[in-house]
Amino acid sequence: MDVVNEFCDLLQTHANRDKVVSLTSYLLKLWGSTTQRKDLLTASGRLSAARATMRLFDDAAALKTWRAYGLGKQDGLIWGTLGVASSVFSLLYLQAEKAMFLIDTGIIVVSKDTDFRVRTAHKLFWSLSAFVGFIRSIRVLHAKATQLKSPDRTKCAPAQYKQACMTSTKLLLDVIHAVSWLPPGWLWGGTLSAQQASAVGSASAVLALIILHNGKRLASSK
Repeated sequence: MDVVNEFCDLLQTHANRDKVVSLTSYLLKLWGSTTQRKDLLTASGRLSAARATMRLFDDAAALKTWRAYGLGKQDGLIWGTLGVASSVFSLLYLQAEKAMFLIDTGIIVVSKDTDFRVRTAHKLFWSLSAFVGFIRSIRVLHAKATQLKSPDRTKCAPAQYKQACMTSTKLLLDVIHAVSWLPPGWLWGGTLSAQQASAVGSASAVLALIILHNGKRLASSK
């Protein structure tokens, strides 16, 4: 029953439920692309579309995060600029996704060139957001590694370092996955097969749930 209760608690919030749906979607896509089963690919596509639809209402949360961070003066010029850039790229990604929704539903009609630009911008802002997130995670990882070597380290230092390692790994996988959706000729855009892209996405989704679980354990141990 503890497992059932924990799973129910996991599904109570939108952000955590999205992690579960994300993993399910990528696993179905990996299974479907490996076995050439269109029904599984259709199921994966519908779950992915459901996630995208729910993200139409994420602007408030993104703006709240940006407002809480401010202009990043507390982190200095370089890291503060990266922090602000992360918020900007996230918001631009959400706006591009709204434009795609309007195009896909036929609410607005655009030319093929405009459609291509919107979809490319969507993947580009996704890639940039993931890349900045990865770079910022390296700073945290370095700080945790430094604490781990300190003679005054806390008992939670090893767990915090492990958490930082998993976070950086997940964000690196996100960069690989996001860039793979860019048009051919943009870094490694279009070079991953459906199986490879879904495998990377699945690995990232698994890590997201592990990081969430470990984060709760760390918070309770303090």
